[in-house]
Amino acid sequence: MLARSIAIASVLSSFTVTQIRCFSSGPRLPLSSLRNSPRSRPPLLTVSVSSSSSPLEVDGIETSEPSLSRRGILGRFLGLVLIESYSSASPAFAKCTDIETCREEGERKVEADLKLNPIVRLSDGVRYRVLRSPTSPSSDRVKEGSSIDLTYSISTASGQYMYSKGFGYEKVEFGGRQESDLGLDSMRVVLGKHNVPVGIEYALMGMGKGEKRRVELPPGVGFETSNWQPEPTTRRGKTQIEQYKRKLTGFGSQPPFPAETVWDVEVLAVR
Repeated sequence: MLARSIAIASVLSSFTVTQIRCFSSGPRLPLSSLRNSPRSRPPLLTVSVSSSSSPLEVDGIETSEPSLSRRGILGRFLGLVLIESYSSASPAFAKCTDIETCREEGERKVEADLKLNPIVRLSDGVRYRVLRSPTSPSSDRVKEGSSIDLTYSISTASGQYMYSKGFGYEKVEFGGRQESDLGLDSMRVVLGKHNVPVGIEYALMGMGKGEKRRVELPPGVGFETSNWQPEPTTRRGKTQIEQYKRKLTGFGSQPPFPAETVWDVEVLAVR
């Protein structure tokens, strides 16, 4: 289709267009209707050109404009070709046709994903899913007293980003300039020392090098169990943690709310 369009365009560029007439057995469409109905699929195009003084006839289009420039007709013609190509391709990508069908399709995908990668439930309401398996099945696993290098990203239960370390979302000083902290920053944790919330220590147990888990953390085993460690270092992060504290304790007419946090945690090394 594209090669055909280029060939026709090269022919059109050498003529002055005076008239466009529709030969199609389908309805006649003015050029302006292409802008009003971009999803309408016109008939396939055929073009015949005899000379600059003869009419130019294109199947599928009709116009009463007496004198179009070559640039104008080229732009409109190629626009039609793009519409034709898009209309031809779009059904191949259609997954659902209405809201109900889309919802059912989404539910099937979630159900299939949960079967392959189920949610693991731990004590005190902690839940996690494995996002990535360890790089080696035989690698050392996290246990009580392990020293771990890890990266993390924290968000609210609604998905709002709070702060992170080593995930590439923050900046660190490197080589005299600010760089993404991906691969440049991490945190060392000794399991049992409460460098991170107790619920995160639960979820770290059994992890191997390179493994990544997403942890849903209830406030009862959250920040208060680690004296609000790890602390944010950016202004945004500090603002987010203060807002989270107010949500837990309540403020103004807002009563206390047991808001969870969601942690993505990746283990870099286990000792």
